[in-house]
Amino acid sequence: MSSNNKDAAPIIEKLRQFYDEFAESSLDKLGDIYTEDVTFIDPIHQTNGLDDLKAYFKHTMGGVSQCHFAFDEQRGDNEVQFLTWQMRLIHPKLAKGREIVVPGVSELHIRDDKIRKQQDYYDLGAMLYEHIAILGFVIDKVKQRLVLKD
Repeated sequence: MSSNNKDAAPIIEKLRQFYDEFAESSLDKLGDIYTEDVTFIDPIHQTNGLDDLKAYFKHTMGGVSQCHFAFDEQRGDNEVQFLTWQMRLIHPKLAKGREIVVPGVSELHIRDDKIRKQQDYYDLGAMLYEHIAILGFVIDKVKQRLVLKD
C-alpha cells in the first residue's frame, strides 16, 4: 500500500456526492475528485487529463434532463476501489423520455487522495441502443431469435 493514500473513504464520499446528482453545473468540482492527469474509460470513450474529462462530461450531459447514480456495494483498499451502482438517466430522445436504469461497476485507482484512473463497466446497449426507436426494434428481434427455439 502506498504511503500517499491514508484512507480512501474521503475521496469515495466526494465521488458519491458528485454523482448523486450528476449535472453539467457540477463539473467545476471534478478537480476535487480527480488528478490533473486522470484517465477515464467507459464503453463509449477514453479521456486523458482533467480538461478532457470535463469536456467529455459536458458533451455527454447535453440534452440530459436528469442523471443520478445510486451506489450499492464498495470493495477494495486505499489504492483500488470497486463500486457497484445504478445510473438513472432521463433523456427526452431516449425511451420516449422515460427513466432508463443501467447497472454498472467503477474501478477506481487512487493516488494522493484523488482518483487517477476510473474505468466504468456497463451495458451500453441497455443504456443507449435499445432505446433508439429503430435500433431498439432490431435488437429486440435479435434477442427474440436467440431465445426462441425452432
